[in-house]
Amino acid sequence: MDLYVCHTSYQLMIALVRAWRQGGGQSILLSKKVPGGLPLWQRIQESGAFDEVAVVDEDKWPGIARGLFARWKNKRGFEKNCGWYLKPGKYRDIYICNDWSVIGRYLQDCRYPYILCEDTIGSTLHDDQSLVWDQRKNPPKDYQYWGDYPLCKMVESEDADRCSLFPREKMVTFSKRELLASLTAAEKEMLQKVFITQPLPSSQEAPCLLLPRSFVLDGLMDQETQDRLFRVVAEKYCTEPLFIKTHPRDETDYQALFPRAVVLDRTMPSEILNFCLPFRFSRAVTVQSWALEGFTAADENIRITLEDAMKLISR
Repeated sequence: MDLYVCHTSYQLMIALVRAWRQGGGQSILLSKKVPGGLPLWQRIQESGAFDEVAVVDEDKWPGIARGLFARWKNKRGFEKNCGWYLKPGKYRDIYICNDWSVIGRYLQDCRYPYILCEDTIGSTLHDDQSLVWDQRKNPPKDYQYWGDYPLCKMVESEDADRCSLFPREKMVTFSKRELLASLTAAEKEMLQKVFITQPLPSSQEAPCLLLPRSFVLDGLMDQETQDRLFRVVAEKYCTEPLFIKTHPRDETDYQALFPRAVVLDRTMPSEILNFCLPFRFSRAVTVQSWALEGFTAADENIRITLEDAMKLISR
């Protein structure tokens, strides 16, 4: 049995397909940060991909004890407050994307090996790897993230031969782009049952899709500025009919912001739209986001940098 640790809807989608292709019977540890709550957890259980579905509220143990016996204190603190513990030898492999999370630190406190997965398609191949580079300049004494943990047994990449972050023997190619492109009818049906919670439009003529994200949650701007930003981006790059699919963590009321738009369920990954609609989008637009990396349901994908988007509201 393998364990999949998920912190986002996208990670959950990938884990569901991987576990399904293993014949089910796997285990998933879901951070409560993944939106959807109890109804989502029940749908995951009913999917047949996982025999065990556990949910952890990481906010119950956000701190890090230091000093003598720190690892033991952190391990016990997590288990006591979060109500989940790792049974030695239970899992063949543990797959995690966010090893910098509370759960990731717990795995390190347990001295348990894991496989680091890409959080987005091709994230190990991006030009900017400053998080890893900065960590290596000043190696921390307690936890090491993004694959530098000594017991990280393997790092997955969209293309291991092109990744220079780690020795080749530590890398393995696992293409999520190919995974999503090869979904079977049964896998698509399973994913729709897990993620689609409201009826989708049956037909539209050349709609445009806007994929916002929350810069407010990232501390980059206030809500008023973000609202202005996406209004001007939509005015410049989008046409009607307009669909909106925001990031799962973004709780902005886009129906109030765009009264004539069709606002899709935010909790589903945007890649689900690749196969669940009977029409294609004429254009998909996003700002400073990797949401379009695996998106194939539009004739044209437009990615705008935050810098360029901010110039639009300063005019």
